[in-house]
Amino acid sequence: MRTPRIIAGAILGAVVAALAGATPALADGGTGAIAGNVRDTRGTVIADAVVTIYPPESSPNIVAQTRTDAAGKFKVIGLDEGSYKVDIRLGGWSEWAPGRIENFDAAPAYPVVPGRTTRASSVVSAPGVITGRLVTATGTPAAGVAVSADEENTARTWSATTAADGTYQVKVHPGGDYIIGFRDGSFQQFAPHTVDRSSARHFTVGSGHTIRVNDRLLPAASLSGRLVDAAGAPVVGAQVHYLTMNASEQATTTDAAGNYSFTKLNPGDIKVYFVTADGVTQWAYQAQSYDEATTFTLTLGQTTTVDDQLLG
Repeated sequence: MRTPRIIAGAILGAVVAALAGATPALADGGTGAIAGNVRDTRGTVIADAVVTIYPPESSPNIVAQTRTDAAGKFKVIGLDEGSYKVDIRLGGWSEWAPGRIENFDAAPAYPVVPGRTTRASSVVSAPGVITGRLVTATGTPAAGVAVSADEENTARTWSATTAADGTYQVKVHPGGDYIIGFRDGSFQQFAPHTVDRSSARHFTVGSGHTIRVNDRLLPAASLSGRLVDAAGAPVVGAQVHYLTMNASEQATTTDAAGNYSFTKLNPGDIKVYFVTADGVTQWAYQAQSYDEATTFTLTLGQTTTVDDQLLG
């Protein structure tokens, strides 16, 4: 048997063809083909799944790659005689043909002979669905908020964005251990109703099942203030930075009146520093270094005010 032709690191162009029944179709020349259709365990056609052909030995080399069409069908031609494994990549995870196999070693190898088409139809796991509605602290729909479903065991993340009515839907790998997070600007919280990730609930959803996770955004913290020079005049266009205790940092600039503000912030301790247009750096309050700077505490639902005056 000839060794399959390996195209290392290359991805062949999509070759999607309509398949006629279950009768093997002839391939071109001295090569064969692999074809099939993909559905999930609920009978749903899987369109636009990435189908990758690998050699039977454990190898990162790709032999060929295509996508399923709108009917869930795929076909890869031009394969040398040999055996191949077929990987089907869905929304953030993959399974091996004929489906519901996530281990390469457990996947069967499909034989290919010249002039014939080998069938590799698959039934893959239906995703789990996490859906819900997010509202603001005042109860109105929270539109345009980023939603994340973080799988704790694999560190994979699935994401969505809330619609105008605050609803969202995330399709995830079934059976995972998920923490649901919401990010509104710089503010992040976790379901249900906490900014402490360690206090977040863990959610599991089965294949083809749907769970509902509603939540209400907590009132975020904010920071504002004014910077003036040694004579009391507003400092225009100065950079204002706040730095959290875990080294997260954000910046803005002072306006024509020397004012600045940050909204949608998480609670916690911070330090603030200013950089003027001519490169002078000063920490609040009138400090020359981080260690000398005052520590301020941001509180949910409150605005912390940090005014400062440049040293002469």
